[in-house]
Amino acid sequence: MGSITEPTPEYRDLIDLTGRHVLVLGGGLGIGRQTCLAAAGVGAKVSVVDVDHVRAKAVAEEVGGLALSGDATDRADVERLVGEAVARFGPVHGLADIIGISDNGPLSEVTDELWQRGLDLNLRHVFLALQIGARAMTEGGSMVFVGSVSGLRSAPNHAVYGAAKAGLANLVSTAALELGPDIRVNVVAPGQTATPRVAERHPEPDYYEKAAQQVPLGRVGRTSDIASAILFFLTDLSGWVTGQTLVVDGGAGRKFAYRL
Repeated sequence: MGSITEPTPEYRDLIDLTGRHVLVLGGGLGIGRQTCLAAAGVGAKVSVVDVDHVRAKAVAEEVGGLALSGDATDRADVERLVGEAVARFGPVHGLADIIGISDNGPLSEVTDELWQRGLDLNLRHVFLALQIGARAMTEGGSMVFVGSVSGLRSAPNHAVYGAAKAGLANLVSTAALELGPDIRVNVVAPGQTATPRVAERHPEPDYYEKAAQQVPLGRVGRTSDIASAILFFLTDLSGWVTGQTLVVDGGAGRKFAYRL
């Protein structure tokens, strides 16, 4: 029987992104900002992309990176953003796409405009990032997209968001087959996470306390929890992982739905 020579890696080196270029779409707020901090914290050169230039500039200053602003759902804008990032820091080693928005409501009340907005802000930018980002990426690069547990399991009033996030997971797994072995492509699917947008939507003081009661680990997610999972996929720790969806929900999805 044949054997494979297996050198022992320097495990500390597997998480080191020194000298590598990481492009973060939606990097100006919440999980995106934490992802920028995480990547910079292990040595990456970070290009921070956000629709709001003030937010992008603030985070870029925190990490010593490049601030870029534009519309990630517009092909010409994405071409420009990626081009400017490559001009500054060279080919892309890692791309993280955090963009997404949940417009909840009953399926019967979803308008054509709301449906299209949901697809654009949760799925179209993924399609563009995969096409355009891959062309700017080095061999051995990694792309990470933020999905949602809403794309894996159904919930009332989540028709548009859930459908788009389900499409995201399938699109990414298809891309993993087509882009391998040169590029790895994965999804992080958060559960309930305390982001600025969630705080705006749920200002009630006991919201997170009630939500935590549904989570086996006893709390809702932090933006750093999701950024840590994204960082795993951006680094060589996940060097033999592609086409996967990693659920980061504190175990909430493992619970039996009914009380007996």
